Amino acid sequence: MKQFLFVNGSPNRNGNTVAMAHRLLSSKEYETLHLVDYKIYPLGQSFADDQFDTFS
Repeated sequence: MKQFLFVNGSPNRNGNTVAMAHRLLSSKEYETLHLVDYKIYPLGQSFADDQFDTFS
């Protein structure tokens, strides 16, 4: 069985992007990852509180 992950890059957790994904994936089993919930700095910057490694 395929599993789906919707990665929401929008700063709005309940906005149009999430609504569209919900409509497109409503017949599928999926999880949503809201990037706004994590502290991720731009590429090339290194800070102790960066949570990018959370995904690896």
